[in-house]
Amino acid sequence: MRVSYSVAIVCAAVAGLALPLSAQAPRSRITTVTMGNPAPAPRLPYTAEYKNTRVQTLANGSTITHESTEVVALDSQGRRMTSTTNIPLSGDQTQRTMVTVFDPVARTNSNWTVPGKKATVMAMPVPGAPRTSCATSTTPVLLAPSPGVQRQQPTVEDLGTETIQGVEARGRRITTTTPAGAIGNDAPLVSTTETWTAIAPGLRGLMARNVIDNPQSGKTARELTNFTQAEPDPSVFQPPSDYEIVNKPAPGSVCPAEEGTESPTAPIPPPPPPQ
Repeated sequence: MRVSYSVAIVCAAVAGLALPLSAQAPRSRITTVTMGNPAPAPRLPYTAEYKNTRVQTLANGSTITHESTEVVALDSQGRRMTSTTNIPLSGDQTQRTMVTVFDPVARTNSNWTVPGKKATVMAMPVPGAPRTSCATSTTPVLLAPSPGVQRQQPTVEDLGTETIQGVEARGRRITTTTPAGAIGNDAPLVSTTETWTAIAPGLRGLMARNVIDNPQSGKTARELTNFTQAEPDPSVFQPPSDYEIVNKPAPGSVCPAEEGTESPTAPIPPPPPPQ
């Protein structure tokens, strides 16, 4: 007796339609996966204070210590202010503070000194804008490459994590050795660089500690002493109100002979309110 396979298939299909929806096999779903790197976390506003120390060792073994303080303020719109104040070595020296501001909103770079009377505000080049060529065509002079100093391959050491002024940071130490005789030294020179950077995605690039120990130039240290995670006061991104403002065009937009066209009375537009 022959059985028709076509009839059997039709019967199975009809039986499947007769089953309730809960008993039928679930249909497969097509899921779209977007490949690529995730979007970076937004920058968190903060104000960080540092103490900078540089120790020079003289030929007779004595040392000279230079100290300064530093304040870095970053707002949610990307404006960044850095002020560095030197600590005088003696009482007859004047304490001075140098301030620089990077403002991607107004597209300017500013700098001034306290005490002082003048602030320089330089415009940033417009992306994609043609730049003026001031140099005449000359034949390039090719210099023979200078022989490099033979150094051993640096070693990198993971120092783990540490909390510095409330900021969780990861550290690493890089050690570089210059063999004896490489630069006229009668013994190997060992240099170390220890860097601790914040782990939080919104604080990427924030340095909590940096120590460089170089037998040729001395030892420098940059240590975070205070940290506040909040929007900085907008006034820190503006020169003092009684300063003379000197506006300068973007680098490359004019030739050096034309750079005397400054606008000392043009005011700096106030920053927009934080979003």
